[in-house]
Amino acid sequence: MSDKSATPGTPDSPFVIERLMRDTRRSFDGEDFSSEADFREKMHTFVDDEATGERLENLKENSEELAQELAFQAFESANQEMASELSQKALAIDPDCVDALAIRAFLDSEDAAQLIEALEHAATCGESRLGEEFFAEFMGDFWPMVEARPYMRAIKQLAEVLWAVGRRFDAIEHYINLLDLDPEDHMGNSVLLLGCYLAMGEVQRSWDLLEEYDDESAIFQWGWLLVFLMSDDEQASEDALKNAMEINPYVAPHLLGMAEPVEGNPAVVTIGSPEEAQVCIQIIGEAWEHNPMAQMWLHGQLVDMGLITRNNDDDSAGDQKAH
Repeated sequence: MSDKSATPGTPDSPFVIERLMRDTRRSFDGEDFSSEADFREKMHTFVDDEATGERLENLKENSEELAQELAFQAFESANQEMASELSQKALAIDPDCVDALAIRAFLDSEDAAQLIEALEHAATCGESRLGEEFFAEFMGDFWPMVEARPYMRAIKQLAEVLWAVGRRFDAIEHYINLLDLDPEDHMGNSVLLLGCYLAMGEVQRSWDLLEEYDDESAIFQWGWLLVFLMSDDEQASEDALKNAMEINPYVAPHLLGMAEPVEGNPAVVTIGSPEEAQVCIQIIGEAWEHNPMAQMWLHGQLVDMGLITRNNDDDSAGDQKAH
């Protein structure tokens, strides 16, 4: 989840920094960066137009990196035909390019079974390319190793598809694996795993995950509320509701079916916004649907707070925050 309004100048492409990291590693291979500031200083001198032109030319001599660049462009393409062409070019150069294989999986698969098989192939190629020694050395610290990110993306995509087709334990296993590889959770897998646990009624596992990551996002705060309700802790539930409403009140009407569902993913997400509520519902909405008693409790609380009427008139729980 990103907050572009809080970070002016954020690049449109999520792969800009990853490109720079790859380019920097090739150009400064063997140099010792004693601090992050030292690295950033080197990086700033590395991104002028002349250097960029030289790097693109140099990619012609590095099939793996050239294929990866084509895969990045395919991801960024808004045109499916162009994405297909770019990914095909990438695989012609490097048949084991994980990102290109994942793109082809979504473009070419005719059903869920084919898609899962293709994503599993992409993940296997990524695992083989990294090698056993890489996993042994960098387990728990995968994110800074830029060459591991295509593999992690493929695993995440696979987990999402597995969950969607009902292979829920398999999906959970992949999310747990990703958090083992990157405990700091740069990819946002903890919230997806939380959604899985809540939907399956795994109260203790949900509780443990919430405590481990202690996130102030709407997903975690409304997740805490559902955990307390499933635990029959009335006082903790009331306190959690107040906190969740302060974090993002727009979630409540969605949980009660009082707001129109929104299709797709918002381009920009800010804390406390309707867009954040939309993402929240996408992740934990299923769990709340499975708990009608929790929905009834929430409705009663919001009536008592004066945020909605008993007869569900036109008032919305998202019209104001609890004070």
